[in-house]
Amino acid sequence: MTAQLFLIITISSLICSLAQADSLREYHQRKCSDGKQESCQKAEAMLQGEYLADRIVELGDHFATTVNRLQREEDNKPILKNAYLDVLDDYFKSSTRSGKGKIINNEVITLCAEHYHDYWRNRKRWWPTDEAGKPDWSTIYYYIVDHYYGYCLALLDL
Repeated sequence: MTAQLFLIITISSLICSLAQADSLREYHQRKCSDGKQESCQKAEAMLQGEYLADRIVELGDHFATTVNRLQREEDNKPILKNAYLDVLDDYFKSSTRSGKGKIINNEVITLCAEHYHDYWRNRKRWWPTDEAGKPDWSTIYYYIVDHYYGYCLALLDL
């Protein structure tokens, strides 16, 4: 019993110390303030990543309110190959306004859209949905941008 109590106290104190720990970005910002240049670069990259993630969520939420469900869904299923093109068009138009747009090859994007559609609709046989069981376009937006950067751009590097 004493050993169990000691173990519980040890784990509790460990959890408390972890809860008070800095995030990795905060750690690098502190080290940057101490003059470590490498930490400055890492903190800046992490901050930029956080900004981009927030921006994609914002864009996805906006897209979800404007998507034409009659053209992008059939039998309550998303037509992902068409939505892929819409999402990237929206994403890059938004990025272009901020000066960070990327020119994309339509032929490659079409192949990526077909791959994405086939993966979710035909292989996984599920996709993000909202509480009503309808396609969750905000989450789908995020996954499409992620697929583009994680899969599609890798094809261009081959």
